[in-house]
Amino acid sequence: MGTAPSPLAPIWKSRARTGALAWRERTGAVAGLVALVSACGSSSSPSPSPAPSDGAAPPPAGWMAAVGGQGTFAQTFDGSTWTTRSIAVQDLYSVTCVGNLDGWAAGAGGTVAHTIDGGWAWAIQDAHTSADVRSIRFGTATLGLLAGDAGTLAVTQDGGTTWTTVAPPTASALHGVALAAAEGVMLAVGDGGIVLRSADSGATWTSATIAGAGDLQSVAMDPAAHLVLAADGGGAVWSSSDAGLHFTREAATTSALAAVALADDDSAAIATGAAGTILERGSGGTWTATTTGTTVDLRAAVIAGDGRQYAGGDAGTLVLSANGGASWSVVHLGTQATLYALDDL
Repeated sequence: MGTAPSPLAPIWKSRARTGALAWRERTGAVAGLVALVSACGSSSSPSPSPAPSDGAAPPPAGWMAAVGGQGTFAQTFDGSTWTTRSIAVQDLYSVTCVGNLDGWAAGAGGTVAHTIDGGWAWAIQDAHTSADVRSIRFGTATLGLLAGDAGTLAVTQDGGTTWTTVAPPTASALHGVALAAAEGVMLAVGDGGIVLRSADSGATWTSATIAGAGDLQSVAMDPAAHLVLAADGGGAVWSSSDAGLHFTREAATTSALAAVALADDDSAAIATGAAGTILERGSGGTWTATTTGTTVDLRAAVIAGDGRQYAGGDAGTLVLSANGGASWSVVHLGTQATLYALDDL
């Protein structure tokens, strides 16, 4: 893995083995971005104590984490007990994981960090950019994609040891990425309704614009690329049934949307946004609003493998539904930092 020195503040490392909305602030718009990553496996083991001094951190059985402002990193291994700390000085805008050991976090100033032990220790990777990275996603332990400001786009085929930048097909800020590794499909979305698409695992790219779409803030795709959903800052949700080639508007609300999440089997989807907005997708692509009890701006969403739904946002807010959005409860993380990204593998 890449361990090039960071031009910014160093990433925190524990005593464990030393291995290795994405939404800009806008005047009059919801500020910040939520990045929350949910379980990368079944959540069956208790939250571990600090890594043992011999460096042999036990592998977690089910890993869920959140990242946010001032390098905030929160995690749980049982879905109940959370620990929160800072792993960087920079704001972290996105986080993703594969299995229960490999994870990546990305954020301001081109920061990309990698863990190989379930979040105990982190090491910097060189993504060859100083632009803010707004979204990062891995489809396997080796194949990954990141995107950010000023059309920043990069692909890795070796777990981030080497990131290859893509000649920017756009100067627009890119806020969300998704990939279906087995199908070779990669997508990046951003301002002006732009959709960048690769059908060969990032070797070549095409650019298109969704007519009528606002600035696209988030995109989600199932592992087989059967369904793609994208949410925009104008309050619309767009869907594609042909792996991101064409989109139609499926829902519209008066609230700005920042994130969209899709269950792996396409059975459910949620979109989150300003003033506590959460939309639930039912059968046939029908969307309805649900009430969470919070009015803070929600900037991230995820649907875990067991069907649990999470949404996160301002002031460290994290809410959970275990019944398909019928009711929500608050998860206390012990932080007031804005949460900036959400993901479930």
